[in-house]
Amino acid sequence: MQGVRIVYSSGAKFRVTWSAQTISEMSGTLGFRRAITFLKERSNRFGIKLNNTGNKISSMKITFLGTAGGRIVIMTQIRASGGFVLEMDNELIHIDPGPGALVRAKQYGVNLRKLTGVVVSHAHTDHYTDAEMVIESMAQGAMKKRGVLIGSEFAIKGGDSYRPAVSPYHLKFLDRYEILGPGNKTKIGKIEIEATPTKHGETKALGLVFRGSKTLGYAGDGEYFEGQEKHFEGCDYLVLNVLRPKNVEWPEHMNSNQAVKLIGKVRPSLAVIQHFGMKMLKAKPEREAKWIEKETGVKTIAARDGMTIDLGKGRPEGKGLEKWVK
Repeated sequence: MQGVRIVYSSGAKFRVTWSAQTISEMSGTLGFRRAITFLKERSNRFGIKLNNTGNKISSMKITFLGTAGGRIVIMTQIRASGGFVLEMDNELIHIDPGPGALVRAKQYGVNLRKLTGVVVSHAHTDHYTDAEMVIESMAQGAMKKRGVLIGSEFAIKGGDSYRPAVSPYHLKFLDRYEILGPGNKTKIGKIEIEATPTKHGETKALGLVFRGSKTLGYAGDGEYFEGQEKHFEGCDYLVLNVLRPKNVEWPEHMNSNQAVKLIGKVRPSLAVIQHFGMKMLKAKPEREAKWIEKETGVKTIAARDGMTIDLGKGRPEGKGLEKWVK
């Protein structure tokens, strides 16, 4: 059968996986539902039983579907802007699915139909533009209620001149959705998610801490403020949106000097900077990451589009990023 991959597994059983290209091509001809029905029937004719063994999520990693920040970088797509995906404890969570998230997920091999949650930190378009289509993917082409949406008040409800990031039509495809404020907690599967405050133009914007087998902190958009580090105590990893390089400030956004303050006080095993504006790109994010690491003594890397970081290996050993980056 063209377009099908058959894998031998224990117990003389087989797992069959139709390629995304095959499904896409057939969906264009038959429609998604009829295409899936046809593929199942065709598999049965060959005596192959389709199952869900391919949906298990067992690794721990972050994949960056974009590292753009600021209007110029995003509108020109010098860097992609699809947010990032956390895979941990059998959950797959898409965080801040901005412009192009759907396309970048395909480009970088992330299957959005396996998502179990979507998180929108705030109601600025570079953090939610593709959220509705990502939700449709999570809901298997809007064929079933599935997954969880978590977001700030303005991202879910709108307000203060912001419209809701997700329509009521898309909300009905979810198992549930929740609005969080600073200090609020919820769960997706076994992962506890706690919202943290930010200092940003979108006044309901959130940072987030994801606690599972490992603890990941995401500061979201905003400049450093005194005491911010308390909200990220105990984080193994810290992802920061660092718009500008050292000694170049922009109100309500973080630069490298502020990143040094936060990273130096939290002291995670690894810090990752992303969400780069044009001035940061000109200054070279990799150089800024090295400077931050020198100032703090904390391993720091600059994310790249499509980069995957393995969260299951503890502190890096030896030289290079081989233990972190696939």
